[in-house]
Amino acid sequence: MFQDEAKITVIGGPGGNGCVSWRREKYISRGGPNGGDGGKGGSIYIQADPNTDTLSDYRSVKKFTAERGGHGEGTNKHGKNGDDLLLVVPPGTQIKDGDTVIADLKEEGEEVVVVRGGRGGYGNAHFKGPTRQRPDFAEKGEPGSTREISLELKLVADVGIIGYPSVGKSTLISVISAAKPKIADYPFTTLVPNLGVVDVSDRSYVVCDVPGLIEKASEGKGLGHQFLKHIERCGVLLHLLDLSRAMEDGEIKSAKLIDDYRAIRKELDAYSETLGQKQEIVVINKADLTTESLDSVISDLKKEGITVHSTISAAAHMGIDDLTKHLLSVVLDTRENQPEESEVDIVLTPHLEDDRMASYKITKEEDGTIRVKGKRIEQFTIMTNFESEGGILRFKDVLDKIGLKKAINRERGGSEAKVFIGEISVDAHI
Repeated sequence: MFQDEAKITVIGGPGGNGCVSWRREKYISRGGPNGGDGGKGGSIYIQADPNTDTLSDYRSVKKFTAERGGHGEGTNKHGKNGDDLLLVVPPGTQIKDGDTVIADLKEEGEEVVVVRGGRGGYGNAHFKGPTRQRPDFAEKGEPGSTREISLELKLVADVGIIGYPSVGKSTLISVISAAKPKIADYPFTTLVPNLGVVDVSDRSYVVCDVPGLIEKASEGKGLGHQFLKHIERCGVLLHLLDLSRAMEDGEIKSAKLIDDYRAIRKELDAYSETLGQKQEIVVINKADLTTESLDSVISDLKKEGITVHSTISAAAHMGIDDLTKHLLSVVLDTRENQPEESEVDIVLTPHLEDDRMASYKITKEEDGTIRVKGKRIEQFTIMTNFESEGGILRFKDVLDKIGLKKAINRERGGSEAKVFIGEISVDAHI
């Protein structure tokens, strides 16, 4: 089943706990601590893979967790690092965190780290020193990051074929490529976008047709509105007009084609400015339905500002070769002159992202609660084993050295206000 949107939760693997261990061997005195460090938790990567063309893998499974790191062991044995988890998506997938675009994976092999695994905790051997010769504590492993992200697929094609339902889009794509879409003479035959590769003069380009558009499609009417996003990335739009819709009692009503054209253009403009400004080639399809010249019809459309490139019949293979050759030249030109996408603004928060322990921010909430934020200090706190007396003493020592204890007490002003570092209560240790 074709699926172009998904929401999933990704969780980095937790780091392994450090080990508390002592070297105890016969005839060796003062063996000292030899607890090994825990392994790092696995991270989660998302990669663009051309072997998949849908997000249906994420329809039933909504939570993905990387492998946790192994715990440290005695004799300075380091825990095993957790394996990274690789998720694959079709090229053209945007990854979002809320309204923020994390990555836009357009090309094969492009990948991004969406969450990182937690750091492994240090074993007690790590803390041995002149002033702490018998450390009886180790760090806990850091939990992996958790993130809720949305995946949104926008097919990457050179040419997007648009038009009313049953104008011949699926027939055309089946004629010019190896794609085999469902074709019938009733509206909304196409329920999902179809991709096809067109080969011309040892070159190739990709075409995409979407379910037929109707009036008010941009407001959610019909089926096409669900797939308008797929033609936002096309370099050029091929706008098919259906001659059969303009034939009444043996006569061709140019006004009907003009109305159809304007109705579709209105929906493109309403959906997004990007679509409204796309380069467009207008073609009249089903020209085999009449033996009369269409010059007068083409002239009528031109007077209304609609330039018709050619008349074709996809079913009868009329004018197809000339059209595909013209599209190739347009596609090659579009590829060379593709405008660079604007860079996403990045908001820097050095006081929160800095890896130094002394980089933090203290805030006082409405109920008087004092909360400390900072990447390294939060990591340090969550990895401290508060069930160990040695771990608590180290925690207090670090807060003293970086001046955080003094700063917190200054904010407290002698009160018994609650104190949190990140989401962990540290009232008892200040």
